[in-house]
Amino acid sequence: MTTCLCKDVTSVLDAAKPVGEKRRLCAIRFAAEVCERLEAVICRAQQSDDGGTSAKRSCEVNSLSVEPAQKRAKTVDGMAPATSSSFQASEQTDLTLHSYLIQWILFQSSSEDPSTPASHEPEIQSGISALVGFVGQALAEMAADNVCYSSMRKLSTFQKAESIATDNDSYQQFEVALTMDTGSCTDIVPDHKDAVMMVAVKQFAQEQHRADRYLAYCTCKLFTTQPNRRFAWGLTACGMTVRACLFAHDKVLSSEAMDVSTSDGRRVFVELLTNWTMCESWRLGYDPTIRHDADLKHWEIDVYDSETQLTHSYICEDIRCNTNSTFGRHTRCFVAREKPADPASAADHNFPKVLIKDTWAHPISPGSNVVRDEVAYLYEIRDELAKDNTLNGTYPRLEAGGVVQIMCSDGVADDTTQLILEDIAEDTRAKVLNRIHRRIVMSPVGEPIHNLKSIDELIVTVGDVMAAHTAIAKRCGLLHRDLSDNNIMFHRDANGGVKGMLVDFDNACRIADMENAEQPDCVGTLPFMSIGNLEMSGVKRTVLDDWESLIYILCWLGTVGISQADQDSAKAVRDLPIKNWHRNSATNIANSKRQFMHDEGFFVKHILQHILNAQGFEELRKLLFVLRATLFGNKHVSSSAQGCLTLPPPGQLIWESLYLKFQRLLILSSLIEMSTLL
Repeated sequence: MTTCLCKDVTSVLDAAKPVGEKRRLCAIRFAAEVCERLEAVICRAQQSDDGGTSAKRSCEVNSLSVEPAQKRAKTVDGMAPATSSSFQASEQTDLTLHSYLIQWILFQSSSEDPSTPASHEPEIQSGISALVGFVGQALAEMAADNVCYSSMRKLSTFQKAESIATDNDSYQQFEVALTMDTGSCTDIVPDHKDAVMMVAVKQFAQEQHRADRYLAYCTCKLFTTQPNRRFAWGLTACGMTVRACLFAHDKVLSSEAMDVSTSDGRRVFVELLTNWTMCESWRLGYDPTIRHDADLKHWEIDVYDSETQLTHSYICEDIRCNTNSTFGRHTRCFVAREKPADPASAADHNFPKVLIKDTWAHPISPGSNVVRDEVAYLYEIRDELAKDNTLNGTYPRLEAGGVVQIMCSDGVADDTTQLILEDIAEDTRAKVLNRIHRRIVMSPVGEPIHNLKSIDELIVTVGDVMAAHTAIAKRCGLLHRDLSDNNIMFHRDANGGVKGMLVDFDNACRIADMENAEQPDCVGTLPFMSIGNLEMSGVKRTVLDDWESLIYILCWLGTVGISQADQDSAKAVRDLPIKNWHRNSATNIANSKRQFMHDEGFFVKHILQHILNAQGFEELRKLLFVLRATLFGNKHVSSSAQGCLTLPPPGQLIWESLYLKFQRLLILSSLIEMSTLL
């Protein structure tokens, strides 16, 4: 988290301001009026705490703090809306705000020692809820008199206890989240899918780093549960210090401190809450091209096609893959059907299923000049291989795709990291890698290889995948560079037979670009990356790196099992020699692989002898033996390169020879006809 954090970014709060000039000016006026009301309430509260009543007030405050978190939140957020445009705070509203907000201020003077056993975090949570509730209520009343903003969102809070403490805390964690208050009466408790952003609370200013870590942990849940999330905001509150954080895929931009014990600090915080209330949804991190239809209970997804320059709409039937990380590509996959032109036939399921992939990709490999453009590459693969019927279904056929288009103040714009950070200072933007938001529609819809029923089906699937890999490398000049168990899929024909499919060309590049790169970049999935890739050697990457990845994939599946049934009966991973390939550093993984792969006897003893003894796995042993011997025991491969630098035999490239040997092993397995290969 520390390496991803940019602290005290002055301009980060500007990214929350409404883009439209009318909205922005109105937000300024509304925020100023809310600040006046807030300071008036605080002034009345301070004036009431004289003549020895401070001690009494403090006792009242402490007695309130023992209420359950959910009850406190309902008290603040459940204030009845005013019926007059002029703000007339009731005595109960004053008391509630005073109790929680003053409590938030007073506890800080009691101790500044983080080792203090008593936790005052519930008081801070209640103080935030009180302040957010006050601002939300005031803005709602002002907006009621303005037709243009009668439907303006209203921010409120909810709190949810975590059953497991994090960051070595000795007390139970509480999550606080800002959400949009719909005003409807419901008994449903809000969850992460309803949250606009998360709030991490710590008792002392010295605990800021712990709050940052916990906020990143909580924010991950927003990306996981909200498929229409482009980026996310968050808040940390450490004692009286509040900071806003913007999560931008590779970096977290944290604002300067807002000290809510001062009028200036409260003013900045109120302005921020007002901007979040009034800004466009895409400025909050939502994707307007992915919409949830509450009546039909499904997601609708727009896909812009760069080839035809048309936008197609699809109805999502299933979320096949969701992001589970705060940072990175945030890849999501949706099974969908094209939306019919006639809304009355929306329930018609005659439209073929497609897979929609949504990802934030780097257009250029970090640290090199290697271009990455999955949409362009899939168009090229489709056009080049379309007439080869033997390869049909072994690669994703692109139906539509391009960069996601966002409607902003200047018209339609490509959705990129730079668009998100357009109001951030240039020196800060330069520290953040620019990602491009791409969306692709493909067919057919594949299944993960863990759903295969036998080792025979696995070998057939892998044979199809490497046939596609070879054709794409030879005829399109493209290198996949990220073979993993997740990127090898399959689908079944009408007779139940399997067809393997190579997917995910996010990290693909042109082989010519790799040859011209000064330093090969390190990309892929760590457990399956080649040794040279892991070690970031200066040796040029070739198709043999992907073949080496295939060995590691098959070794892993052979030892832990293919299906869930195999894995349930397999030995625990911690008892396998292969365990060091997972959850380890790139250097340690590379060292472990060298140890296993460089000596045939060692490979047989520590890898092949641990292959499962289930039916069909003997054929996998034969396959792995041949693949290792071809890559690591081949006299045409430099001992220092191990699959990267090759000296091909006359008239034939070594990777073509490798593919032929692989096909011959399939013949021995009687999985395909000999006549189709010779």
